[in-house]
Amino acid sequence: MAKVCLCGCGYPVFSNKYAKYCQNKRTDDKWLSKQGKSGIKKRINPISDKKAEELKVYREVRDKYMSEHEVCEYGNCTALANDLHHKAGRGIELSNSKNFMAVCRNHHTYIHLHPKESRSLGYLI
Repeated sequence: MAKVCLCGCGYPVFSNKYAKYCQNKRTDDKWLSKQGKSGIKKRINPISDKKAEELKVYREVRDKYMSEHEVCEYGNCTALANDLHHKAGRGIELSNSKNFMAVCRNHHTYIHLHPKESRSLGYLI
């Protein structure tokens, strides 16, 4: 009769106390140290401190712009603006409000679905 894994999964064991499947799932420190792994994982920041500062400034400029422009700026639209369109993209300088355009969701989608027309109207650079 074959040995059965100690964790209770029912898998057969040939050389260890635990089945191969279970060893990959184990997290106890003794087993991890044998494998050359650490039980504690280091948390990696999703953004750097420099980028966090840039985003803080961007959010302030964005919020100020959106509070000053409450109506959609696309043509003669009178809907409430709930999106901030970036005419020149978001790459180089995020806090440059001359590249902003407050638009409603429908016109924001339209701008990106019709790039030729939007470029001719000055909505995309």
